[in-house]
Amino acid sequence: MMDRKEIWICLFVCLSVLFQSCIENDIPYPRIKAEIQKIEVEGMVSAKINSEMSVVTVKVADTLDLRNVQIKTLEVTSGATVIPDSLSCLDFNHFPDTGFSSVDSLPQTINTRMNFKKPVSFLLRIYQDYVWNVSVEHDINRVIKVKNQVGTPLVDEHNKQIVIYVDEVEQPAFSNIEIEKLQLGSSIAITEPLPDTIHDFRRPQVFTVTAFDETETWTVSVLHPGDDVQTNTVSVWSKRVYVEGTTKTGQVSARYRIIETPTKTEDGEWENVLSNEIEIREDGTFLLTFTHLKPGSTYEYELIVDGKADDIQTFTTEAVELVPNLSFDDWYKEGKSWYANKDLTDANYFWDSGNKGSNSVGEANPTSPEANDVVKGKAARLESKTVAGVFAAGSLYTGTFGKVEGLSGASLNFGRPYTSRPSALKGYYKYNAGTIDKAKTPYEGLKGLRDSCHIYVGLFTWDKPFPVNTNEGVFVDRTWNNEKMVAYGELVSGETIKDYTSFTIPLQYRDYSTKPTYILIVASASKYGDYFTGSTSSVLLLDECELVFE
Repeated sequence: MMDRKEIWICLFVCLSVLFQSCIENDIPYPRIKAEIQKIEVEGMVSAKINSEMSVVTVKVADTLDLRNVQIKTLEVTSGATVIPDSLSCLDFNHFPDTGFSSVDSLPQTINTRMNFKKPVSFLLRIYQDYVWNVSVEHDINRVIKVKNQVGTPLVDEHNKQIVIYVDEVEQPAFSNIEIEKLQLGSSIAITEPLPDTIHDFRRPQVFTVTAFDETETWTVSVLHPGDDVQTNTVSVWSKRVYVEGTTKTGQVSARYRIIETPTKTEDGEWENVLSNEIEIREDGTFLLTFTHLKPGSTYEYELIVDGKADDIQTFTTEAVELVPNLSFDDWYKEGKSWYANKDLTDANYFWDSGNKGSNSVGEANPTSPEANDVVKGKAARLESKTVAGVFAAGSLYTGTFGKVEGLSGASLNFGRPYTSRPSALKGYYKYNAGTIDKAKTPYEGLKGLRDSCHIYVGLFTWDKPFPVNTNEGVFVDRTWNNEKMVAYGELVSGETIKDYTSFTIPLQYRDYSTKPTYILIVASASKYGDYFTGSTSSVLLLDECELVFE
C-alpha cells in the first residue's frame, strides 16, 4: 500500500503528463514569415526585394553568364531552413541549408553556384513554408544612334522592334542611313550583319544578336517624325481587352460602349477608360485596358493617340470556358479505380490521377471521393501512401493516365484542350503536412522535414497533351524558359490546415496576346511526389474550386 508521499508523486506525474499533452495538442506553431533579407551575387549591379510578393529581382553586369552565377550573400529570417530548386543548383547536395552573410565564411566544400537563366525558387521553412522567387537579369544599356537622328528611338523589348526617327530635311532619304552605334544586347554580343555595313532602311532591317549561346532577332525601322506608326495590337479576353501600341507624346485615351450581348442588341452609354488603366512605358509604348466587360458581347471603341482619333472599331469578348467538375462533386468508379468525373465518356473525362497505376497490384486509391468532411457536396481526398513498397503521392490532374513504366514509374498525358484566359483559380483546402519519410534522388536531404502540398495551374500552346514519364524524368517545364507556357500560378504549403481554408492562385501571363490551347491543373499532397519523395501521412482535401474571370 502506497504512503501519502508516493500518492502525491504519482498525482504530480499524472498531472505533468496531462499538462504536456495539452501543450502538445493545443498550442499552434508560431507564425513567423520567412523572408530573404539580403542577397548578393557576383557581378551584381542592383537588387530589389519585394517582401509582399516574395520576389527578388537582381541585375548583373551584361558580361556575366547567367548559367553559372555564384551567390555571395543570402541572409534570411533567423532560424529558417533554405531549400533551393535542385535543378537550378550546380551542386544541390553542397548548397547550404541556412542563410549566410558571406560565402567566404563557408566551408570550401560548399557550392552556391546556380543557373539563373530562368527564375529560381527558394523554399524557406520556419514552422510554415514560404516560396520565394529570385530572378537574375542582365543590366543591358541599349545604345541606338544614327546620323541626323531626332528624339529618342521607340524600343519595344517584348516584340524586339525599334523605330528610329531622323530629321526630314537633313536626312530626306532612307537609302543612305549611317549607323553610328547599335548595341541591342549584351556589350559582348555579336551583332549580325555588322551595323556599320547596313545603310538601306527603305524597308525595316533585321539584326541577330548572339551572346551566351542564345540569339535574339531585332527589327529596326527608320522613319521621319511625321510618319504614322500604326503598331496597335488588340487582345480580346472574356471580361477585358488589352490594346498595345506606340505613342510619341504619351497622350493616350479611349472610350467604349456595349452594343450587343448574347441575348439582345443594346445601345450602351460611352465610357472613358480611366487613367489608371493606361500605362505609358519609358520605351514609347503604351498598354490600355478595357475592364469589367461582359463575356460573349460586342463593343465598339474609339482610340485617341497623340491627338489623333482612329476610326471607331468593334470587338467581341470571348465566352467563359469552364472546366468540368472543379467542384469535385462527381465521381465514377471503374473496376478498382476512382475517377473525378461523372463518367469516362469523351464529354466528361477531364480529370485523372495515379489510381490506375497504384491499383495494378491491388486496390489502393491515393485519390478518392470524400463525402463527410466537405464544404459542399463531395470533395477530393488526396492521400500519399506506400503501394507495394513504392511511394505514391495523392494527386489529381487534368489529363489521362498512360501506363505503368518500369518498376515504379508511369507515363501520363498532361493537359486538356482549353482556350479561355482566366485570371485565377480559387477554392477551399485542408491539409495534414506529414514528416517526409520517403525520399529519392535528388531529394534525400528533405527526409525528416515537413511535407508540402502543391496546387498549380498552367495554360499552354500545345498541339497535343504533354507526355510525362516519371520513370525517365520527363516532366513539364513550368518556368518561363518554356515558350509554350502562356500563364502560370501555384500554391505551395507545408502548414497543417485543420479547417477548410479558402485559397486563390493568381495567374501570371507571359503576354496579353497569346491564346492558350491547353489547360493543366495539378494538385498533389506531396510536392515532390513525382520524385517519389514525401510523407505517407500527408493528406490534402480539395473542394468547390473554380476559375475566376475578371
